[in-house]
Amino acid sequence: MAENSIKKNYFFNLTYQLLLIIVPIILTPYLARVLTPEGVGVYSYTNSIVSYFVLVASLGTAIYGQRAIGYTQHDKIKRSRVFWEVFIFRALASLFTLIIYLIVFTLLGGENKIYFILLSVNILSLIPEVFWFLQGIEEFGKTVFTNSLCKIVSVILIFTFVKDEGDLAVYIAISCINTFVTNALCWVYLPKYICFVKGVNPFRGIKDILWLFIPTVAIQIYTVLDKSMIGWFSENSLENGYYEQAEKTTKILLPILTSLGTVMISRISKTYTAGDRKKIENYILNSYKFTFLVGVPVVFGLFCVADFFVPIFFGSGYEKCISLIKIFCPLVLFIGLSNVTGLQFLVPTGKNKIYTLTVCVGALTNIALNLFLIPKFLSVGAAIASVIAEFAVTLTGFIYVFKTRSFKVFPIFSGVIKNLLSGFAMACALFLVKGLLKVSVLNLIFLTLLGGTIYMLSLLLLRDEYLLNAINKAFCALKNKKGK
Repeated sequence: MAENSIKKNYFFNLTYQLLLIIVPIILTPYLARVLTPEGVGVYSYTNSIVSYFVLVASLGTAIYGQRAIGYTQHDKIKRSRVFWEVFIFRALASLFTLIIYLIVFTLLGGENKIYFILLSVNILSLIPEVFWFLQGIEEFGKTVFTNSLCKIVSVILIFTFVKDEGDLAVYIAISCINTFVTNALCWVYLPKYICFVKGVNPFRGIKDILWLFIPTVAIQIYTVLDKSMIGWFSENSLENGYYEQAEKTTKILLPILTSLGTVMISRISKTYTAGDRKKIENYILNSYKFTFLVGVPVVFGLFCVADFFVPIFFGSGYEKCISLIKIFCPLVLFIGLSNVTGLQFLVPTGKNKIYTLTVCVGALTNIALNLFLIPKFLSVGAAIASVIAEFAVTLTGFIYVFKTRSFKVFPIFSGVIKNLLSGFAMACALFLVKGLLKVSVLNLIFLTLLGGTIYMLSLLLLRDEYLLNAINKAFCALKNKKGK
């Protein structure tokens, strides 16, 4: 199997993640107006409920499968055995969960029964889903192509058939069927990499799968439970609608940070098997620095332009999203950092219990704060709880790394002060300039470009080592390409 470089795989994954950014930018304003806050809220609530069943059906198989395939990349028999074991286990769990789900919501779905039944396709879609395998063998180009093609088709279908609030069921059907078709199409790539083998035991990895299931549950608690609780405590779906749109907006740029983590799980798993601890430390250090470089301006930028962004992006009726986005904005940086510690270091190096501990701390924090804040403040309370919970996950991971001296901590934070000073300079400039401007698309674009330019220039003036090295490498690569 050909060796794929981290840069190449990151480029492939980033390409798809950029599509995931572009699609919401195109679709969200349209759906916000067509479905209205009420329709968006109904979707947010029903989808949050089905997410629990999807969680149970998948258990911890995606992370376990990608890591196990990463360990056995160069042995076709071993990786085939891992594939069939994970696939069969996942299929059995999905079918069992689907039966329970349909029984429950056919009887208890109430006025939202049709939406719950349509969303059951998301559970069924887990059976053909094999992205974990393709990511495990570091074939990110194939996943990018298939996902991108299907995503573009779904956007066209949504614009064609979703015309008003009464088309919520049509929107859900298009989204769910798109997921199933995307997953099924990836099977055309498999014959090259797997074969039929004997001695398949789908329950062989059950212990590790369950260990990885616990943090998956915990993550679900502080990413989905808040939406369910808002639905339980509010009198209508409006609060869910505000919360859904604000959270979605805040996380639009998150894929740029987390796409590197998806690539690094397989690479660090392989490097860990080879015993090269120094290389792992270098990978992790660069991931942290990249996260701070990108995450800091996103936090400051979102806070500054929220009052321009919301009326342009969502239209009237979503004014509450402005304050929610301002509360949410640190989430991007915290998730990016915890992704590096958890999915790029703890999981590939087999420290499942510690990874479980970090996310359980976040889940317990989130539950406690949700119970106190949501009944009083609804979506605002849920937003505050989510940010604090994600910070708790990040902090717990750093405490473990510091105490165990897993790798040097000081180099991680050595350049952060420059990122923060540059972010602060960007924020000051944006606050001064936006007071002179009216809310418009052109002014929003201008503010975004102005903020990014000031941030980069500030880092250059402060001689940020990570940015200078990245620019130098880019110039060297360009020179080499011209020289050929």
